[in-house]
Amino acid sequence: MATRVIACVAGGAVCFVLGIRSRRVVNGLQVLIAKGRKNKRRNALAGNYGPVRREVFKEQCEVVEGELPAELDGVYIRNGSNPYYDPYASYHWFEGDGMVHATRIKGGAASFCNHLVDTHKLREEKRAGFPIYAKFGDQEGVRGVFVAMLELLKQRVGIIRGASVAQQGSGTANTSLVCHAGRLLALHEGDLPYQLKMLCEGVVSTVGRLSLGDWKVPVTAHPKLDASTGNLHIIGYQIDRQPYLTYGVLSPNGSLLKSFPVPVSFPSMFHDFAITEHYAVIMHMPLVFDPKAMIEHNTLPVIFKPEMPSRIGLLPLTARSGDEIVWYELPSFYVFHIANAWEEGGKVKMVACQADKVDLNATKFTEGMGSRMTEYIIDPAKGTAQLRRISSVVGDFPLVHPAMYGKPTRYAYTAVTDTKDEAAQVKGIAKFDLATPPTEKEAAVATIEWDSARGGEAFFVPRSQDPSQCNGEDDGFLLVYVYEAGADASFLHVYNAQTMDSKPLAVVKLPQRVPHGFHTYWMSAEQIRQQQLPGFALQH
Repeated sequence: MATRVIACVAGGAVCFVLGIRSRRVVNGLQVLIAKGRKNKRRNALAGNYGPVRREVFKEQCEVVEGELPAELDGVYIRNGSNPYYDPYASYHWFEGDGMVHATRIKGGAASFCNHLVDTHKLREEKRAGFPIYAKFGDQEGVRGVFVAMLELLKQRVGIIRGASVAQQGSGTANTSLVCHAGRLLALHEGDLPYQLKMLCEGVVSTVGRLSLGDWKVPVTAHPKLDASTGNLHIIGYQIDRQPYLTYGVLSPNGSLLKSFPVPVSFPSMFHDFAITEHYAVIMHMPLVFDPKAMIEHNTLPVIFKPEMPSRIGLLPLTARSGDEIVWYELPSFYVFHIANAWEEGGKVKMVACQADKVDLNATKFTEGMGSRMTEYIIDPAKGTAQLRRISSVVGDFPLVHPAMYGKPTRYAYTAVTDTKDEAAQVKGIAKFDLATPPTEKEAAVATIEWDSARGGEAFFVPRSQDPSQCNGEDDGFLLVYVYEAGADASFLHVYNAQTMDSKPLAVVKLPQRVPHGFHTYWMSAEQIRQQQLPGFALQH
């Protein structure tokens, strides 16, 4: 086996020396190395994780149960990983091409459209006629080192146009969505956002890759909108060069107000962060980029180091430099997603889904990897930080009322993980009362669970944009895509978020299967009407 690997690498070197520019020859060497190891993580292509190939638009979807609430006028959108080409070896769920699935609701009726985001990466692979970018899942162990080396070679011989990658990026736009400054954005933390266009009837298309002026690093998949100012707070991280972390703010019209590096001592996966009235809350945790692990531990180059602490940093929103951040140290953990954070009695309170460990090399889920709702209290006056678990429910993808980011929040919701399922599918939705006193150990107050169907992240839509017209913070609807394996069909479920009645208010049958994916968004009819197309230095 070692001889085979050496031969492959030697062949790649010969290609480089002779200047051979055959895409299929050089790419084939990389494929050969990747295929030489046992395929792993293929469960991310099985069942309802598998991709769909057709882009469809159906103007009138059947409401098979109940009635769609008259208050709903907008689009429920879900982003996710949907590889255009079948992976030739390993595959990690994080790396498929971005596909959005949009259900337009108006006047009690629904239409559906799905769209593969037209990224630079996807166009380059269509130009080549096969997948030309190395998969993250193939960069594992010693073989992964050679896969990474050949990736550089492919740029040198023109299979991947290096200058084009530097200018246009290689992200997949597959993770989340946000609407800001009249732009609907598809986000992926390895690149800049892509702007999408949403027509009034719900048809989706790609406008192009966004330019953000002097911002030169990728943008987080979880920006935070301050409803009080209209500003969008962003972070971006890099694992292979300084600065490892950058913070910035976009104005209500989309221009970059400020940006600066935040000094950290090692590269980490900064997937999410939070804002409060006076702070950006940043988590620096020991899920680290370590290329040596590929050889020393035969793993992917991103590993969790439990011997290292986790840190929560408070960066004043008025800061002009990353040196103004103050860090608070806690025992090791990892958080992919934060529900919310706010200030209370001079302290900062944050609620997030915390896992005691995380393993991106895992081929199946175990309950020890599960995330549970956890509360963090940071006291700037005393210089202390504390945490406590507030629920035993295993789940992630937390959400709150979208106008409440950075503000005191009573209710949150998460997707509930099926802990008996090696593929970690979502079996329901849990509701949490964040005002539950510490004397009570369980903050989960209600759960909706499906018998055999499986779903994903829900989104909370308030009954009215005017709080005075709502009967409390939780007066609204939960929208979620649900897949029924027996029928091999997907549905949109609408629930009452206040009562958490397990019987949906409405069920809409969709024209094709919606694969399990990542994050959701609700784009109101007003946001659809106010779209800016384009006029913001878009690249395409």
